[in-house]
Amino acid sequence: MAKPLKIILLVIGGLLLLVIAALVAAAMLFDPNDYRSQIQDKVQQETGRTFALGDIKLSVFPWLTVQLADARLGNAAGFGDQPFAEIEKVKVGVKLLPLLLDKQVQADTVTLDGLHLNLAKNKAGVSNWQDLIDLQKNKPKTPEAPKPESGSQFSLDNIGVGGVTIDDGAVIYDDAAAGKHYELQKLHLETGSLNARDPFQLDLSTTVISKAPAAQIDIALGGTIKPDFATQKLDTDGLKLSIKGKAADLDIDTTVQTRLVADLTAQVFNLNALTLDASISGKSIPNGKQTLKFGGDAAYNAKQGAFSLTNGKLQAADLTLTTSITGSGLSGDAPKFAGPITIAPFSPRKLLESFGVKLNTADEKALSEASLSTQLDATPSSATLQNLAITLDQTKVKGNISVKDFATQAIAFALQIDGIDADRYLPPKSKEAGKVETQSGETRNINDVALPVDALNKLNAEGSIDLASLKIDGLKLSDIRLQLAGRGAQAKTQDLSAKLYGGSVSLNHRYTPGTTPTFALKTQLSSFQAAPFLLDFTGKDSVSGTADASADISARGTTVGALRRSLDGKIAASAKNGAVKGFNLGAMIRKAQAALAGNPNYTEDSTPETDFATISVSGTLSDGVLHSEDLSAASPLFRVGGAGDINLVDETINYTAKPSIVETSKGQGGKDLSSLNGVTIPIRLTGSLWKPKYKIDLAGAVREQAKAQVKQQLDEHKDELKQKLNDKLGDLLFGKKKKQPQEQPAEPQNSP
Repeated sequence: MAKPLKIILLVIGGLLLLVIAALVAAAMLFDPNDYRSQIQDKVQQETGRTFALGDIKLSVFPWLTVQLADARLGNAAGFGDQPFAEIEKVKVGVKLLPLLLDKQVQADTVTLDGLHLNLAKNKAGVSNWQDLIDLQKNKPKTPEAPKPESGSQFSLDNIGVGGVTIDDGAVIYDDAAAGKHYELQKLHLETGSLNARDPFQLDLSTTVISKAPAAQIDIALGGTIKPDFATQKLDTDGLKLSIKGKAADLDIDTTVQTRLVADLTAQVFNLNALTLDASISGKSIPNGKQTLKFGGDAAYNAKQGAFSLTNGKLQAADLTLTTSITGSGLSGDAPKFAGPITIAPFSPRKLLESFGVKLNTADEKALSEASLSTQLDATPSSATLQNLAITLDQTKVKGNISVKDFATQAIAFALQIDGIDADRYLPPKSKEAGKVETQSGETRNINDVALPVDALNKLNAEGSIDLASLKIDGLKLSDIRLQLAGRGAQAKTQDLSAKLYGGSVSLNHRYTPGTTPTFALKTQLSSFQAAPFLLDFTGKDSVSGTADASADISARGTTVGALRRSLDGKIAASAKNGAVKGFNLGAMIRKAQAALAGNPNYTEDSTPETDFATISVSGTLSDGVLHSEDLSAASPLFRVGGAGDINLVDETINYTAKPSIVETSKGQGGKDLSSLNGVTIPIRLTGSLWKPKYKIDLAGAVREQAKAQVKQQLDEHKDELKQKLNDKLGDLLFGKKKKQPQEQPAEPQNSP
């Protein structure tokens, strides 16, 4: 039996040697370049484009190898003479004996050198590859070839490729319709051995070039790929993507590393240990350079449309954000995302300064520390932050904020704040009158300060804020509720209610957008203590007592000055059981009275304030000037009236107060003013509203009093004086009459 088997093996071996010898002889005797013209004509016939082919080389043993050079496919009509595709060299080889004996495909490295593609669209939007697609679509379908018997089929396990190498590749895309031009230059791809079982190395690199915007970016991707074709699974090791280059005037350097694990059958993809390190630098970047780091584990289930990001951590400047986000419905029309977000304590001041924003706050320690935690619920068109908790310095904020529509920036909110001193965060007040200090530290005329009309015009928000306490511009308020309503280009309203200084305040503000926006304000302050209110608001407790105030005003413009110049409306204020501080009206009059009597050195010790039982005033605003004619005040010493103007644009006053002395008291300080009883003494206030000058016309008042007294005496003796005058006139006209003897009274008679 051994001998026949040996003979059979020798016969088969001999036949195989004959086949190999025949193939080698055919390769030596056969020149494939003889068929170059036929190949070129066939390609041109199939594509409708010119095709040129260079030298063709064929070798048989031990590798069946084909090598092509200088292949060029012409461009579509109307796209110029530049080739649509060209390649300098293509080389493919397969080991002959494993192919013949075991039906194993053991290919050598597939090499493509100088592969260039020129893709383009003209101004009409027609591409230079559409004709090739149309040809394929219109090509008649060929009947399916009979399936080979199972024994003759190639198995993936029997296929191996030494690798794929693409060198000096380029892809150019020019879109004349969109005015865009992109290039992939220096394209390089190299892989290790490829088969159905073993991992292989991947090395891909290219340079991306853009003309508008100008950019040149080097991209490299590398790592180990671990395919499992039997189970349709993929794993990787050391996968790394780097992006480095220049875009516009920015230098970009980014590295992404991860482990990709995929189940292609289940359509599940995982990016484990995902890390991103990025830096961007340039003149337009704050501090010249900014960095960003991100890490986490991401997963996506394409069949379920589900996504998850766990252990997500973002670090930028002085900010650290952690999150775990899940997504659902991603394969449908209503995707959703949800998860917690936490921002660790950081310094907003330091963060803003790292972006080149220098803060100018009244308190240099303001914005030193902040933190945030919330629950995110979002869709592609909206987002809600629920259970929001913010800490800013000593202030704590909680509540909910939602963006109902990203397109219209519609915002809704409901926030609760325990207490905040807003003055800490505002710029310090300028020491120059009529000036204001901006966030940049620049001192400007307050009338030149622009109002935030652009932000107000775009405001599309509705919500409420409740504050336990607030300090702003020196004022202290508590139990505050602010409600805001404003949609897009419609009018916006703010309603505020609060307690302050023992009383309450209600305020309604209405803003109407437009080329010249308008502001309308209605406010009512009730039963508040005037002295501490004015002390905190103006720095001077110029009036004490229980007060009420109201205003109904409107204005228009885009700057503070324009707003002041257009102020119209009405204001009113009243107080009771208090005092006007800073001067003692009685002492001032007594001193003026003494000087008038020849005693210029008169002094007295008295409290610098003027008591009143009631005081009230109202006025009308027109073009920024307040006019009032109904000042009314009553005290044990005086009754006061007055009229005049206050110019709110240039902050000046021209007002005349007219106190009248009454006889109900000796006046403050117990000094007697009886000689001025009933006299009205004009006091004129002029100059700066905050530091007015005053002038008392006591001499004129005394003269008026003397005239009044003379007139009174004349009125009292009018008849007597009239008779005397008539007598004098009679004497002059008719002579002096003799006096008649007076009759003597009869002497009493004695009784009998």
